[in-house]
Amino acid sequence: MAKYITIDSSADAANVHINIDKILYAETTNSTTARIYLMDGAKYIAITGTNLTSGFEENVNTAMVTAAQTSWTNATVAVDLEDDMTVTGVAIT
Repeated sequence: MAKYITIDSSADAANVHINIDKILYAETTNSTTARIYLMDGAKYIAITGTNLTSGFEENVNTAMVTAAQTSWTNATVAVDLEDDMTVTGVAIT
């Protein structure tokens, strides 16, 4: 069964769900932008927000590990945005 991480974005009506089997790695480029690279390495999900250097990429990795370790009935795990992080936009590029 597919497992997903979810990211709550203030600009979207609902959470963004990303299949963990499609994620290569995550990186934070600065406090307002991060990228989640997809398996082909050429495409990524661009994340914009605030205070992303406060651990966004580590929290994505933690959510991926947690999702992989949960039972098949728990298909989603939220990425912890902590108190000071916000996501204001998500785009696939």
